[in-house]
Amino acid sequence: MEKIFGLLLLFILISCNGSDVDDEPEESDDSTAVVEVVDTLPPFEPISSNFSTTDLILPEGFTYRVLFSEGDLVTRSDGRKAPAKGKHDLSVFIPSDEDPENKGILYISHETNMPDSILGDGGGATVFDLEKIDDHWQVKGEFHHIDFSPIGFTDRNCGGSLGPNGNVFTCEETWGYDNAYFTKRGIKDRDFGNGRPMWQNLGYVVEVDPRERKVVKRHMTMGKLVHEDVLITEDGKTCYITDDYDPGVFMKLEMPAPNDFDNGQLYAYKQSEDGESGEWLEIPMDTNSLVNCRKIAVEKGATLIIRHEWIEEINGKLYISETGKDYMDWDASLARGGTIPYWVKNGLTDENGQMDDPFGRVLEFDPSTNKMCSYLEGGMFGDSLGCFSNPDCNTSVSIGTKTYLVLSEDINWCDRGRVSAEAEKTKQFYNEIYFLDMSIENPTVEDLLRFAVAPVGAETTGVIFLPDGAMIVNIQHPKTSNPAPFNKSCTVIIEGFNQK
Repeated sequence: MEKIFGLLLLFILISCNGSDVDDEPEESDDSTAVVEVVDTLPPFEPISSNFSTTDLILPEGFTYRVLFSEGDLVTRSDGRKAPAKGKHDLSVFIPSDEDPENKGILYISHETNMPDSILGDGGGATVFDLEKIDDHWQVKGEFHHIDFSPIGFTDRNCGGSLGPNGNVFTCEETWGYDNAYFTKRGIKDRDFGNGRPMWQNLGYVVEVDPRERKVVKRHMTMGKLVHEDVLITEDGKTCYITDDYDPGVFMKLEMPAPNDFDNGQLYAYKQSEDGESGEWLEIPMDTNSLVNCRKIAVEKGATLIIRHEWIEEINGKLYISETGKDYMDWDASLARGGTIPYWVKNGLTDENGQMDDPFGRVLEFDPSTNKMCSYLEGGMFGDSLGCFSNPDCNTSVSIGTKTYLVLSEDINWCDRGRVSAEAEKTKQFYNEIYFLDMSIENPTVEDLLRFAVAPVGAETTGVIFLPDGAMIVNIQHPKTSNPAPFNKSCTVIIEGFNQK
């Protein structure tokens, strides 16, 4: 994937005598011209794959520092301290009102699912202050634990987003459809105070006030799903919801007024036969329907999804990581009424509904037309040096005149060319981060710019950019035998981007 990139140069001729510029400028005795470099593309020199690293590999000129690690002491609301949870996932930066360019709060979710008598069962979240000092972001003060006990507990806090109301919306990526799913891990059954069994109260989107460090509410109107991500539009009236399930569904919540989640209406997406548009199928808003919203959506004919992951909005369109799955059987879902998406109808299905989608893709959804299509297919690189596979976390960043979609892998397994032959023999997982220039028409994997290789065993997630272009990345579940600091989950800051 090595490419030669030119420099984009803008030549500005400056008159020496400072006189007005006419249609035909006068010649100057001074032949000196000022040359301004508007952009250097790409913003880094792409790196090669590496299938033997225990470190985080970055391009030349970039450095990382660890900000927060699993096991660091966090402070509860009552002042008690305890080792922080791990499996760092979502990152959200909440700018300070007084100095948004140099101060803010960083929110980190924990995709954990085990009992914890001190910090609470299941998932979690940690918040802490960041301040830019001497051109570098530094942690200020203590790490603070978010207490989810007012809503019972959460499970596997995965992706999410910062809502237009300034609060964080964290997704519960949990599969539990009976109490045994939770109790077999040692989590005790409990009464949530609404007459429903414990499992019916878990698997939703939870709103958190990061400034007050308090949970606001579990939004059951977004339905019980394997919630991966939620994107709330700027007007606060629509939530787009992804479902990391095989097969899953794509949903949205429409609200009559901004942030009126309690009175929202849930819908499931059904693609048109020709793939050029789609419709939204209404889901009943009673409790039983919300608990079983995927089942109802499929029975109504919703389009089946091959595990949706994170969503990013760029210029009014949504870019969704569809991570794919190896060797799946959709017969039961198709028999119940589900429909096969147009973008895989010809290439991935046989007459019995058998499917194989080892690499996944990035989808593009246009809310103005309801068209959903494949934007970038995963697969092998032309030089046979690995592949782009199973996209998960995504975000975007503008550098110079370009906007980039930033994609993190979370490979399904270490086979089928997703790692080197040697790494496959020893069952070692390696994931990478790529940048994609959004000005490229009909992009392929050959257009991807490899920015990072994660340490063995880890996926990268929670990728965001701070106001000055510094990059936050969570290193989740690295191999515990790695040298420190990548022997446990952690949050790192990457510096080196020169934004203009």
